[in-house]
Amino acid sequence: MNPASSITKFRYCITSALHNLYRNLALSCITTSTITVMFTICISMLLVLLNLSAFMETWADQLQVIVYFEMNAEPKAMERIEKELAARPEVERVTYVSPEEALSLLKRSLEGQDGILYGLQDNPLPASLEIKLRKQYLTTGAVESFVEGMTRSSPVADIEYGQHWLARFVAFFELARLICLVLGVFLIIFTYCIIANTIRLMVYSRRDEIEIMKLIGAGSLMIKFPFWLEGALQGACGAVLSLLIIIGVEKLAMDNLAALLNFYLGSGSYVFLDWPMAVAATAAGALLGLAGSFFSVNRLDAQYS
Repeated sequence: MNPASSITKFRYCITSALHNLYRNLALSCITTSTITVMFTICISMLLVLLNLSAFMETWADQLQVIVYFEMNAEPKAMERIEKELAARPEVERVTYVSPEEALSLLKRSLEGQDGILYGLQDNPLPASLEIKLRKQYLTTGAVESFVEGMTRSSPVADIEYGQHWLARFVAFFELARLICLVLGVFLIIFTYCIIANTIRLMVYSRRDEIEIMKLIGAGSLMIKFPFWLEGALQGACGAVLSLLIIIGVEKLAMDNLAALLNFYLGSGSYVFLDWPMAVAATAAGALLGLAGSFFSVNRLDAQYS
C-alpha cells in the first residue's frame, strides 16, 4: 500500500468528518450536549462512590472493639482477659484504659463544655480495653465473628464496636452502589442510542453523496470511517466538556468541599478528579461514540452497497 495514498485517504476522512459535523452543527451540538450531561452525571456518581469507599476504608482503619469492665472488676481478672485477647490472631494491639484515663479523655473531648462534669463526686467511667484488629480482619463479618467469640461473662460488662451504625452504613453504601450502577448502565445505553441515531440521521442526509462515492469506486472503509470518526469525536468532546464542568465546580467549591469531606471522611481520604480518571473518561466517551456510530453505519451499509 502506498503510504502517500494512505495519508491522503486518512486526511480526507478527517476533513470529511469535521465538515459533516459543521454542516450538521445544530444536531452535533445537541448530541454533544446530551453526552456532556450524561457523562457529568456518571462521573459525579463515580466520585460519590469513590468517596464513600474511601470513607469506609478510613473508618475501618480506625475501627476499634472496646471491652468495658465491671466497675468492681479485679485487676487480675482484667489482666487475664487482656492477655487472652492479645493472643488471638485477629488482634494487632490491645490498649488498657484506666478509669482515670477514660475521664481525662472525656474532659478533653468536652473542651469548653466540661462544666457538666463538675458535679460528679466519683468517676463513673469503668476501665476498658481498646482492641485494634489486623487489617485483613476489618470486615463486617470478621468483626462480628471476633466479637461473638469473646468472653461476655464477669468481669466483662459490655462490648461495643458501633455495630448498629456499621450495619446501617454498609446497607446504605450497598444501596447507593446499586442505584449508581443501574443508573449508570441506563445512561450509557441512552447515550449510545443518541449517538447511533445521530449518525444514522447523518448517513441519511448524505445518502446521495454515498451513492456517488460507491459509483466512482470508493471502498466501504472509505465511506464508513468518517462516520466512525464523527461518533468518536462527539463522544470524546462530550466527555471533555463534562470533565471541564466537574473541574470548574470542584475549583469553585474546593475550600468548602474539602473542609466538609475532611470533617466527615478524615484528612486525605477524599477523592477528587485526577488525570488518570480524566483520560479514562475521555477514552470511554470516544469508545462509546465509536461503538454507536460503528453499529449504526454497519446496519445501514447494506442499503447503500
